[in-house]
Amino acid sequence: MVAHIPLVLFVQFAAWLLGKVVGIPDAAALWLGCFAACAVCIVREVTQREYQWIEASDEGKRRNMPVLVGLKVWEWNRHARYETAVACTVAFLVALLVTAAH
Repeated sequence: MVAHIPLVLFVQFAAWLLGKVVGIPDAAALWLGCFAACAVCIVREVTQREYQWIEASDEGKRRNMPVLVGLKVWEWNRHARYETAVACTVAFLVALLVTAAH
């Protein structure tokens, strides 16, 4: 249920390190990492939903898929919504707690 959390923390830490290398302030790098980590998790679930649609519809051909089918969050399964929400919350809390401590 919480497989995205290590991924979120890795992306956020990598963005923070990259920010240190290029001279971005710590707070900005952490929030950039938060955004990047959430984007990775959301895009993964969008892609999963697209593959589910392709497998279930129209002889498995992607060209027949509606344009925004993966972005219909209300059609994601409960697990996908929960895991994405938890992972994004963790990234947000890490950024919030670390910047508040500075």
